[in-house]
Amino acid sequence: MLTDRHEAWTGQVWTGQACSGEAGTGQAGTGEVWTDQAGTGEATGRRSAAPMRAGRAAGPDGAAGSSRIVVADDGVELYVTVDGPADAETTLVFCHGLSSCLECWENQRTFFAGRARVVTYDQRGHNRSGRGSAGSATVAQLGRDLCRILVEVVPAGPVILVGHSMGGMAIMALAQAHPELFGRRIAGVALLATSAGGLGGVTLGLPACGARLLRPLVPALLRLLGDDPARPGRPAVDELVQLLVRRYSYASQVPSSVREAAVRVICSAPAQVFRDYYPALMAYDGFAALAALREIPILVMVGRDDLVTPVGHSEAIAGALSSARLVVLPKTGHNLMLERPLVVNTALGRLLRLVARPEPAFRELPTAC
Repeated sequence: MLTDRHEAWTGQVWTGQACSGEAGTGQAGTGEVWTDQAGTGEATGRRSAAPMRAGRAAGPDGAAGSSRIVVADDGVELYVTVDGPADAETTLVFCHGLSSCLECWENQRTFFAGRARVVTYDQRGHNRSGRGSAGSATVAQLGRDLCRILVEVVPAGPVILVGHSMGGMAIMALAQAHPELFGRRIAGVALLATSAGGLGGVTLGLPACGARLLRPLVPALLRLLGDDPARPGRPAVDELVQLLVRRYSYASQVPSSVREAAVRVICSAPAQVFRDYYPALMAYDGFAALAALREIPILVMVGRDDLVTPVGHSEAIAGALSSARLVVLPKTGHNLMLERPLVVNTALGRLLRLVARPEPAFRELPTAC
């Protein structure tokens, strides 16, 4: 059941030009397919992903966002950026996935910074954040990092958490450790191309027999990759990244600027992050944590052609949540926020409208996680 402060969570169909009509029955766990009228498979409206910059860009109102360091519970420094009005009623916090960085949310940051407070950050071990000690690359630790960011950067007011892939797991880890925050402070959650468990069985688009043969070799390959993390000037690694982007990031013919954005995002992370996080992600089981999300609006969105976190994983999450709305995007791969930014922004905008209301029940966070 939705709490009284929320309207019914019904979806809309993206037509490539405007939101028109209502899709589906509005019942939890029912799939919804978003399409574009042209059916070209190009990135929504031919708008390419914004190029990533070294510094913070100015927001829609011309005011540049700020950056700061948040120290995690184990002393690791996390790089955080904040955009949008300081007095905004609602804050959107974006959590990126494995081998990515906060710039993967550039389309969302520029879209929402004029209407909400927007917080993005680099996960530990990625880009400008510290790596941490051996053994700290766990999903539980990502949840603790997220909690510290909320305490330090968003101490009051309703929050919407948006997680992509591993970032969605960080949200589930937070829910596992602090279920009391969901419904009190966290008013909505968007889980994009993520999984609550079972990643060890994903074949990555390979035949099942091939995946079984390859899986035992993955740890050795990751150790080899992590032993030489420097990427610039390494043709073999550059070609591998290009191959991964073509195969797994997108499922449509995106403009070159969008494809290059994914390459830059992947190359922002040290190569050893795959080695560090792989065991934790393969073993992760977050289904028990979903119970904390049942009383708030949940957006579950995935690309129909996602080979990294296939549709079945999002269907399993939506099936466990009575308040969830499952949205499946055709001709879309794993990096849906880069491939279909307007569609993703439309869905997130509806979620924001559902929860962006002054509500006394949203109390301040505790001073520690």
